[in-house]
Amino acid sequence: MRQVRSRYARSISTVCLLSFGLVLQVVAQDASAPAGPGAEIASFEGQRIVNVVFDPVDQPLEGSQLNAILPVKRGENYTADNTRSAIQVLYATGRYQDIQVDVSPVAGGVAVRFITKNSWFIGNVKASIDLAEPPNAGQIVNASRLQLGDPFSLNEVPTAVESIKKVLVQNGYFDPVVEPQLEYDDTYQQVNITFAVSTRKRAHYDDPQVSGDTSVLSAKTIVKATGWHRFLLPGYDGITASRTRSGIDKIRLKYENANRLMATVTLVQIEQEGKKGKPEIDVVPGPRVTITAPGSGISKKALRQNVPVFEEHAVDPDLLAEGVTNLRDYFEAKGYFDAEVRYRERSESEGATTITYEIELGKRHRFVYLDISGNKYFDDATIRERMFLAPKSFELRNGRYSEAYVRRDIDAIKDLYASNGFRDVVVTARSQDNYKGRSGDMAEFFTIDEGTQYRVSSLVIKGNEKLDLKKTIPSLSSQEGQVFSDFNIAIDRQTIIQEYGRNGFADATLEWDSKPGSLPHTVDVEFVINEGEQQFVRQVVVSGLRTTLPALVNKQLDLNPGEPLSPSAMTDTQRKLYDLGIFSQVNMAIQNPDGDEDRKYVLYDLDEARRYSLTVGAGLQFARIGGSNAVTDLSDPGGAPGVTPRFSFGLSRLNLFGRAETLTLSGVLSTLQKRAVLSYTVPKIFNQPKLDATFSLLYDNTYDVRTFQSKREEASVRFTQHVSKPLTVFYNFSYRNVDASNLKIDPLLVPLLAQSVRVGIAEVNVIQDRRDDPLDPHKGIYNTVDVGLASKIFGSQTNFVRILARNATYTRIGKKLVLARQTQIGLQPAFNVSSATAQTDDGDPIPLAERFYGGGGNTQRGFPENQAGPRDLLTGFPLGGSALFFNNTELRFPLYGSNINGVLFEDMGNVYNNISSISFRVDQRNQSDFDYMVHAAGFGVRYKTPIGPLRLDLAYSINPPKYNGFPGNYSQLVQCSVDNTCQASPQQISHFQFFFSIGQAF
Repeated sequence: MRQVRSRYARSISTVCLLSFGLVLQVVAQDASAPAGPGAEIASFEGQRIVNVVFDPVDQPLEGSQLNAILPVKRGENYTADNTRSAIQVLYATGRYQDIQVDVSPVAGGVAVRFITKNSWFIGNVKASIDLAEPPNAGQIVNASRLQLGDPFSLNEVPTAVESIKKVLVQNGYFDPVVEPQLEYDDTYQQVNITFAVSTRKRAHYDDPQVSGDTSVLSAKTIVKATGWHRFLLPGYDGITASRTRSGIDKIRLKYENANRLMATVTLVQIEQEGKKGKPEIDVVPGPRVTITAPGSGISKKALRQNVPVFEEHAVDPDLLAEGVTNLRDYFEAKGYFDAEVRYRERSESEGATTITYEIELGKRHRFVYLDISGNKYFDDATIRERMFLAPKSFELRNGRYSEAYVRRDIDAIKDLYASNGFRDVVVTARSQDNYKGRSGDMAEFFTIDEGTQYRVSSLVIKGNEKLDLKKTIPSLSSQEGQVFSDFNIAIDRQTIIQEYGRNGFADATLEWDSKPGSLPHTVDVEFVINEGEQQFVRQVVVSGLRTTLPALVNKQLDLNPGEPLSPSAMTDTQRKLYDLGIFSQVNMAIQNPDGDEDRKYVLYDLDEARRYSLTVGAGLQFARIGGSNAVTDLSDPGGAPGVTPRFSFGLSRLNLFGRAETLTLSGVLSTLQKRAVLSYTVPKIFNQPKLDATFSLLYDNTYDVRTFQSKREEASVRFTQHVSKPLTVFYNFSYRNVDASNLKIDPLLVPLLAQSVRVGIAEVNVIQDRRDDPLDPHKGIYNTVDVGLASKIFGSQTNFVRILARNATYTRIGKKLVLARQTQIGLQPAFNVSSATAQTDDGDPIPLAERFYGGGGNTQRGFPENQAGPRDLLTGFPLGGSALFFNNTELRFPLYGSNINGVLFEDMGNVYNNISSISFRVDQRNQSDFDYMVHAAGFGVRYKTPIGPLRLDLAYSINPPKYNGFPGNYSQLVQCSVDNTCQASPQQISHFQFFFSIGQAF
């Protein structure tokens, strides 16, 4: 207790207040009267308060807030009750750990001093580690169970340390040392905690010790089942928690396979033995439990999935009864609608139990017809899309039917009507066997008695005194004259509460009541709002930054001091921080969430992602590939079946200079392409939140067009403008040097077409993407327009305009089918053709490597890859063109189960010499005519995967082009060109093409 330093002190009176251990210390001082025993204690009740001060001067609450909440004020009369209330008010804010009050006489009255000790709150919690994962730093921090913004107590630290040690030991780091380092931040009353972890190397498993009954499975079998032994190497793997759990689960599965469903497998401990850990495993096989379903034909896998005894590891009557229900539904879904299932349990010797599910399948039915009648408000399609019953189809051979499904669909229809005001709706279902006289066929008839729709006669809102809801009320569903339903009420409640939340009313509640309206089937609705207290942002506190510049984070904040404390704004800020791509975790919290204060600190604790990331990939491309790698080989200019291996890598340095900028080196290596790209990405350049920039250097050596080998060296800058969610615009300028070599064409054309060309081109690319799923769209549109200008103004040696447009649409037909179509058109006219780049003998002034190429799995499946368009008249190799037109149409449908779909497609189009050569005629006039429309039809299979559908397409080209090839090698071609003795070899693009890749064709 604070001592009063005065030689005139007459008495000290101490009063203990509240149950918080807080102390009110009243000190009586009188300078004019001498001290002496038995002196009367002065009373301060009713005296004027001359001054109110705080010790220390810097307080966790702002001065204006203290003045507003304290009942003890300067100029008013002092009372002990007000002092007690002041202590209670201050303590309720959660900002104080201890509060004492000194009252002393001064001239003109008394002075009141509040002596406070602040509370502390958890701030940034991190782990300093130097060990191989797992566990990573995030797992260690999570193990501490210290939550951002919560009150901090030193008593929690030892518990957190022990929890962290436990996680480390579970992952093979024995005898870890965990040292908590506390950093106190007086400004925000935060304690930043760093757990410094030091350990030895991860221990490996030693030979496990197995105890218990090993009569069913030998100890050797149990140890082998764990999978802890290294593959093809001596010794055991390193200890990790996930590996340990997996090993125990594998032992348990081994017992299940031996019909020991009630077996218990316990990891007693992993005992440390030097640099190894010896697992001690105790097993109790339990009695043999055999579960069979003789004569039903059900697989073991399906039996396990439907009988919960296998999952729960207990033989319980309720679980066995649940198995009866599940098996009945299983067989009903397969067409056995009359299936009867019961079980019989028989005890045998040595505690063994045999459980037999006796299943009488009855006759197999087909659910062929579903009828809905009585519905006027909703059409059949709206109702059916909510139903689980489904008549037989190509996908469901026997339909989908069970009594459980019928009950589920009745409830679904009722919910649909009830959410739209039909409170008295009645839905009944009736089954009919042998529908239309066909034995085994079954129909289900749903009859709907809609009843009368209830509407709102009046809406009254009470309690909205602090927040103006004029803009919110018109958006409510429960307006006068609108449909009344509990569903609409719930939506309205959510709308109003969210509006209050956006304005800082975190504790706002809404209760509603209804009563019959003045007219039949009408309802009067009343909303009663309890607004609670409004909260504001005192400050946004960001922690955890190591290399990131604070200014970058501040630009992402949607919260400012003094604004309402909005959860939605907090979430938006969190999303923006994640979108920077430099934080692996963004934790947010409100400091002192339960404290009674109206101005709160908003906390963001950021965990910066690893600055370096490496990705590698490998794959194969199967298709008809034109020509061969050998420069001298002129065989198969129209393509031959081939396989192309492909390897890729990417190395990124994130958050360069702390500005969320990224430096990336990526590359591709295959038999067709060698490519390396160094790029530097600057997000939100020029402080524009929707504008990013990328600067790139590219080297590309490719042979994907087998006519020539193209080497490309390029520098480019690209600005990306995110106009809206579906609309993105790219502004790109590229300056490149393109070289075409190893040409497999008429030697007379080689000198000109093989020249190195410098191209400077400015491009604008607009993308509009409204697809529901970019990997496998079912509805929406996808449009792109790319316009480029290559001109001497940009230092280009060639002048041309490039326009490439694409439109794709995806339309549902019924519930199962998707009609997808895509049209592409490209134009590339040259202008200001100089004498040095005069019209070439092949009829196109555009450099060979800059021309359009097409054909293949993503453009026209009637051609091998890049085999469409004009060809060299002597060798038959493609030369590309200055115009293109492609149109693709696909009908996508379910083929087998839920993961395999089929596609019927028709592709049409070609690459043309120039704009004026575009033609829709379908016949080829002669073997030097390639400006006509090629058509192909085919069938494809799609198998759904998390990264997109695996695609296999088989195409038949209806009118593939014919052309002249050369039967010899390149040396022979040169010689016969000199002698003018070359003989043509008539060839043709194969009618059949195949393609295998990942992702839809478009």
